[in-house]
Amino acid sequence: MGTMNDINTHNLICDFGRHAGVPYTRLPVSYLRWMVNSGHPKAAIAEAELKRRGTTFPRIDISGHAIDRASYCAMEAWIRTRLPNEGLHAWLVRVAQEARDRARVKKGRYHHLGLMFAFEEGEYWPVLLTVMREKK
Repeated sequence: MGTMNDINTHNLICDFGRHAGVPYTRLPVSYLRWMVNSGHPKAAIAEAELKRRGTTFPRIDISGHAIDRASYCAMEAWIRTRLPNEGLHAWLVRVAQEARDRARVKKGRYHHLGLMFAFEEGEYWPVLLTVMREKK
């Protein structure tokens, strides 16, 4: 194929998974990001397509499960610590990064703001898998 910089994604078709048969130029950003961060065998194609679109890479990715859990167990912390006009997702990205930067770690969990954050390390950025209340 060549290096990522010389991959032309316009005529390439995804040949696996739920998007088999779909051109790379039409794949969802979340799917392309997953390919890159998981070290998928076709990650170079996905990265080339993301760069073609001008998509930036996150410092931390937030799983759907983590957002669901935060809306259930972290609303008090969100209301107490959010910035003006900061939605739940943006807040979760910010506090998850704070947790990684300066929180105490216990049994692989980052403890911050009365919450525990669990991450999976990706090839390029961590993914917040879940958030839960600290046990008292």
